[in-house]
Amino acid sequence: MNKEEIKIMSYLSDNLGHGGSILEMSKGIDSRYGPAYYPNIYNTAKRLEKIGIIDIEAEGNSKLINLNMENPISTYYISETENYKNQGLKLSKELLGDILSLALEFDIFSICSLETDKCQRINRLELLILARNHGSNRDLIKSLRRMESNYGTKIDPIILTIDEFAKIMKSGESDLIKDLILDRNILYNIEGFWEMIKQRKIDARYKRLDKLPQDITRDELAYNYSRLGYQLNENIKHGNRIAIETIIFAMSINNEIRIRYGAIILLYKNIERINWAYLYYIYKRYDSLGKLKGILLSLAHLTDIKHDNEIRDYIDIIQDKPEAYDSRLIKRYAEL
Repeated sequence: MNKEEIKIMSYLSDNLGHGGSILEMSKGIDSRYGPAYYPNIYNTAKRLEKIGIIDIEAEGNSKLINLNMENPISTYYISETENYKNQGLKLSKELLGDILSLALEFDIFSICSLETDKCQRINRLELLILARNHGSNRDLIKSLRRMESNYGTKIDPIILTIDEFAKIMKSGESDLIKDLILDRNILYNIEGFWEMIKQRKIDARYKRLDKLPQDITRDELAYNYSRLGYQLNENIKHGNRIAIETIIFAMSINNEIRIRYGAIILLYKNIERINWAYLYYIYKRYDSLGKLKGILLSLAHLTDIKHDNEIRDYIDIIQDKPEAYDSRLIKRYAEL
């Protein structure tokens, strides 16, 4: 592949196969991968279309570009592009080797690092781990914790099944992972990852969160905890639908006590729909596991629930000192 082809394929890779218009793609390439002149990008795109790597479809006055998922040659091109991107990784061979060993030890489908360059500058590593099930979460997290100690690097794991990942990516809710996935390196099973993207028809045409959980506005927060079942006496303005795990975290760090304690009530009321591994990731990413442990301890004492064993697992996994919550206040808000 020549330079223009690599730039186009890298852009399509980062956007899960969706390129948008040629003008949008040219601007995106220019901002991320270096100079991109519209005529060069256009001519290269037409060349790739001729050999069936991409599709170019007219929509109004624009021409939209997408990776041709049905062409086997496209899989080869995108795999080569992923390998090319990985050549720039600055992970040590030892750390990378230990990460890859997890795939065999825990029967993992695929592993990606997210926002690798940005996170490494603050001595962190964000890992998306697509597991076949959650049966080994406890041991997997313990292995990652040992790696943290061995390498002096914080490792934040998003452990999802393939079904969970596809459901999140195709939902109408904004979510942290939808922002992070657009800057990733596939460390394990490139072909399998892209086959999954193809089979599940996942792309990047969704509404992004584009902010940190602590920057969610009061109106956005109120709209979301209200629609999820925590009612307060306030005027509700219709807003962006945000995933429940992100809302629970944003509520739990709020200065207002009724909202902060409301995180526990919201968790209790939606116990069947919570992705515990994803909730653990969010609190770990923002160095707030002690807060999560306190919430889980309060939740476990609130009532007998079916997920008690899973909650207990995360209580045991979290080594941070739990934040204290007033049980009388929790019961009071629960009764309301």
